[in-house]
Amino acid sequence: MRRYFIQNGKIVINKYCVEYAYSLQGGSVKTDFKVTHYISGETELGGLLNELDTKSIAYKITNLDTEDILRYDGTPAASEEEARRLIEPALEEVKGDKINEISAACKETIFKGIEVTLSDGNTKRFSLKTEDQINLNGLLGQINLGNIKPENGVPYHADGEMCTLFSAADFTLIANTAMSFILRQTTYCNHLMSYVKSLDNVSDVRAVVYGRELTGEFLESYNNIIGGEVNE
Repeated sequence: MRRYFIQNGKIVINKYCVEYAYSLQGGSVKTDFKVTHYISGETELGGLLNELDTKSIAYKITNLDTEDILRYDGTPAASEEEARRLIEPALEEVKGDKINEISAACKETIFKGIEVTLSDGNTKRFSLKTEDQINLNGLLGQINLGNIKPENGVPYHADGEMCTLFSAADFTLIANTAMSFILRQTTYCNHLMSYVKSLDNVSDVRAVVYGRELTGEFLESYNNIIGGEVNE
């Protein structure tokens, strides 16, 4: 039995490892056996130890990882494979999960948007969900085509506010700030993913969080493309 198993659709983490050796004589042939036995509870442990004591078989008991017991014991899992991937994932699996996590964090950060201080001194927030990005680019395109006259104002809205007319200067500031923010975040995201791919152990991959500072060649590459720090 491994150090964990599935019982009634939930993970059970074994608490003890009992190691022992014994020999069997079959005629003139003696066969040695080494056994590693994982055990989930005290009752089973006591029964095994009593049996080994009765047979005068020496043994070694190791307490298994308490952190694993606290983290995974009783966690729902539909299969041994699902449990393995949760408890003992391969490095490439952990990297894949982390890259998906980083991608989602980048998207969420962008969608939350930006704050822009306008020419009247008021600071307003502008979300940057996909439809907002489309609207900003579309309005810029209409201005460039001459379909919107800058002197008449540009119709747009801040978060939670009615649509109003922004001056051409203010709207350009909003759009440029938004595009710069998106570029910085997506470039940072790409470099953080590359950093994750360069790592060679699970614990280091799991420790990566979106927003951490880039270092080394990844920071140098980011600065060569963007310059400065990530705009939070």
